Amino acid sequence: MSDDAGDISQADLAEYCRTQAAILAGHLEQRSSELSDLLEAIEQDTAHARAALTSGDSESLAENPEAAVADIEAKQERAQDKQAEIDEYRTLTEGYTDLAEQLADGTGDLETVLEFEMDTDAPSYFDAETTILGVATGKDTD
Repeated sequence: MSDDAGDISQADLAEYCRTQAAILAGHLEQRSSELSDLLEAIEQDTAHARAALTSGDSESLAENPEAAVADIEAKQERAQDKQAEIDEYRTLTEGYTDLAEQLADGTGDLETVLEFEMDTDAPSYFDAETTILGVATGKDTD
């Protein structure tokens, strides 16, 4: 970073943290929508399989009912992975929000933000956006 790095005000850092939290919230919303769609597909597949089994119509489960079960289980695993990802984004969003409040209250500085981003591996959660840590280390995630 340049020698001007120490000139970043707490207000500017707080705004940066609020912006990062807003970007993450957008990612969180998108992933939540994807999870909802996946859960809906699981529910539909499960209802279809249950109805076929109840009616004795095993042909509607395709030639291999185990494949239908395996497909549902694979979707459930993807849903669990998606939920874990959502939880990580939520935690990071909350961390940036808390950090913005601290900075707005006059506590914390550039080093506090850098430590937070290092501890959370924040740059890995952003697409083309740049983090302060990415700029400091020259490792933008473009």
